[in-house]
Amino acid sequence: MSTKIAVICSKAFMNRLNIISHEVPHIQLDFYIYNSPEETPNLMKQVKPCDVLLLAGTLPYLYAKHLLRQWPIPWTYIKQDETMISATILSAIAKHNVTIDRLSIDVMSSTFIQNVLQDIQYEGPLPYMQEIEISTPTKQLLTNHIALWESEQIDLVITSIHAIYDELTALGIPVIRMLDPKSSIIRRLNESISLSQLTKFESAKAVAGIIEFHKTTHNPSQTVEQLATIIHASYQQVDTCRFELFTTYGHLQNALTQNKLDSFFTVSEKSAKLVFGYGESILEAQRNAQQALKYALPNAIYILTENKELQGPFPNTTTTLSLQAKDPYIVLMAKETKLSPLNISKIMAFSKSRQSLQFTAHDLSEHLQVTRRTTERILKKLVEHNYAKIVGEEMTYQQGRPRSLYELNFSTYH
Repeated sequence: MSTKIAVICSKAFMNRLNIISHEVPHIQLDFYIYNSPEETPNLMKQVKPCDVLLLAGTLPYLYAKHLLRQWPIPWTYIKQDETMISATILSAIAKHNVTIDRLSIDVMSSTFIQNVLQDIQYEGPLPYMQEIEISTPTKQLLTNHIALWESEQIDLVITSIHAIYDELTALGIPVIRMLDPKSSIIRRLNESISLSQLTKFESAKAVAGIIEFHKTTHNPSQTVEQLATIIHASYQQVDTCRFELFTTYGHLQNALTQNKLDSFFTVSEKSAKLVFGYGESILEAQRNAQQALKYALPNAIYILTENKELQGPFPNTTTTLSLQAKDPYIVLMAKETKLSPLNISKIMAFSKSRQSLQFTAHDLSEHLQVTRRTTERILKKLVEHNYAKIVGEEMTYQQGRPRSLYELNFSTYH
């Protein structure tokens, strides 16, 4: 089956891509042509169903960046890099018999040019360089090139912008486009195929869900049916309060990203727990869902991935906690303190969520959703093994003993 790639590019790039694309089998290209990269966001709104989006350059990517954060399919872009710069300068010298210092180049980053010249141990005068930014009008770049030519400071312009190439050509000023090496284009087309295949594989991943209602909930089947419709799931009743659901990663992620589950708990008259497990098989997904249920709180959604990472609660806040000890540092902490990797992950998440370094047992207790007594036992273990320390006391407003202030004494940026 072929991969359908939507390509947003200039007409010149389309012509070049059509010449090269036959070397990459099983692809279908659907072009959306701009006269200027500023048109990219509007062209994205016209893209028809496809497998992946390819932007032909760093500049169209920058114009599209704010839309790509929520783009529903995989995307990539052809990046301007040192390979592109090297090939273009070599072409300019070989075909146009110019010296490097007589070039005027507009480029995404002048560092690329400087690195290339350092690599070839060039020690002469530098070319004229203009960095391209969204905030810099194309007209200004064009005017600068023309001024350098008219003052006889340059012999050739290298431009990354097709509109500038057309303008300079019309004026009779020697100009070449920044080259897109064939190898870079083929590499990006193959990356597009890989992104599409990976996304399809992920989307088809098995997901099992469990919804557990309060025992006094009236007619839970109706609520489950509504939920199953939202996530395109089949379901079966396990007992009077519990139902199992079966869907795919793609359907569930679509519901989460489009906030289709945000109002789910408001239609449920009683508290309910909703969890999902991911897996390479239905059986693995079911096991992960059952494990997630042990940690879930009412009226929130939790997900346990195939890597044993507990995500949630959705939709309000999302924290990822590891139920497996993979990090050697966490393994050591768990071994020394006899605390579970889950509790260590929760403590790390607690630290990252706070503005203040200092906290009380009450603060941590609220985050861990355990009793004050359990929290004090955890803190005692951390203090005993020098993973936390008491740094002071907090006076309460009411009568009673001051509360100890703690600070964590280990890295939480894992």
